[in-house]
Amino acid sequence: MTEVSSTPLGESGGLPEAVLVWLESSLGGKVVHKERFVSRREGWLIDVECADGSRREGFLRLERFLNGRLKQPACQVLTETAVIASLHARGFPVPAVYAHSEHLQATLYERVSGRDDIHELDDANQQNEIAHDFMRHLARLHDIPVQELGLSELSSPSSPEEYALAGIEELERSYFASLDVPDPLALLTFQWLRRNIPAPPEKPVLVQGDTGPGNFVYVEERVSSILDWECAHLGDPMEDLGHLFSRAFFHPWGEMSQLLETYAATASQRIEKSKLHFYRVASFAKAALGSTVAVNHFHVAGPLPMMIFFSVAGERGLAQSVADALGVHVEEASLPEPDLGLPRSLTLPMEEFSDHVVDHELAPELPSPYLQARAIQLRQIGRYQARREQHLSALAARELEELQALSSKRVSTIKEGIAELNTQIEAWNEDRVGDIARYLTRRAQRAEALALPLAGRYANLHLSSI
Repeated sequence: MTEVSSTPLGESGGLPEAVLVWLESSLGGKVVHKERFVSRREGWLIDVECADGSRREGFLRLERFLNGRLKQPACQVLTETAVIASLHARGFPVPAVYAHSEHLQATLYERVSGRDDIHELDDANQQNEIAHDFMRHLARLHDIPVQELGLSELSSPSSPEEYALAGIEELERSYFASLDVPDPLALLTFQWLRRNIPAPPEKPVLVQGDTGPGNFVYVEERVSSILDWECAHLGDPMEDLGHLFSRAFFHPWGEMSQLLETYAATASQRIEKSKLHFYRVASFAKAALGSTVAVNHFHVAGPLPMMIFFSVAGERGLAQSVADALGVHVEEASLPEPDLGLPRSLTLPMEEFSDHVVDHELAPELPSPYLQARAIQLRQIGRYQARREQHLSALAARELEELQALSSKRVSTIKEGIAELNTQIEAWNEDRVGDIARYLTRRAQRAEALALPLAGRYANLHLSSI
């Protein structure tokens, strides 16, 4: 269970003095540049001038709560650091570890060169080469005998459930603790996963646990470094392949069937397509429902628009994946036309006001990329709220109509319909599950369309088939 350290590390808005002192002592120099990095997890770009005149450029990962207190135990930073150090020693493309403090929950990594925007490349040939290069690295990772890694921090699963539900049980606890009324899609997902546990692999491998596009950087046509190992554990290699589908949903990078062929041609691991449906659902659950937990946890201090869209759009990918696993076809659902309702006396759109303030007054005056990104997030939230106001009435009427069609009794509110639907899911009538999955997928499609102002570079998402 995660607890809060009794000693505060400092306010989350700035880099704590204790960390600066540790960095300068560890590296024998002076921090000459520190810049908050725009990302989901707290990170900093750090430059240190060493005593010998050299300059050490690093990336600092820090793990703490919003009130500045440390997270205990040091699960993510400790495990991630150990995994990266072990892989780097074997010549695997990961950053070097410059310094680590378990007490401060901080690690300074080498700042590797490269870009992470493979999904934005216009050159299809370059994108293809990078993607296939990554698949060869992933195959190589899964072929490393785990005993050679020397990772005492990681334990081997001992049952099919431990393999299949890695991270799911903790997600389930944190998800239901983060909200008052359980969402039917979450209930359906957790029930389906527990009812469809696949057989374990012949032997465990090191899996990244959130692998694929967006979690590596490239230079020209080759992967230069694979990043973000906080979810690494010993498990089934098919789990990582399942993650590729959810990662590629947000970061399109090529034809998945061809990429899997490259993996199969390189790895000694056999691709078990029967498992891919399970691990695709599990991965989308972590991406979508985990984002919901993050939104509820971060409150106003995190990258709210991106996390909300990851939650909403991820639920569309999750619902579609569950429906595919159940073998049910779902028709395309569109956002209902807005109900104009009462005439408006105020004609100035609120989004026009937020656009003007952010673009012409805030952004030009803000000194750092982090603050400029926060201003853009403010504009996205304004646009989202305006779109919600425009469509909410018609959307609520559609939802109530579809919930009534699924219910055996009269429901007069969406709240009543959701409660009735949750009861049906908990009872798990095989004859009803397909219809419920269809509705939840249509609902998720409409929610994604509503959230498009938050999409940024993540618009027009497509789920690759298995």
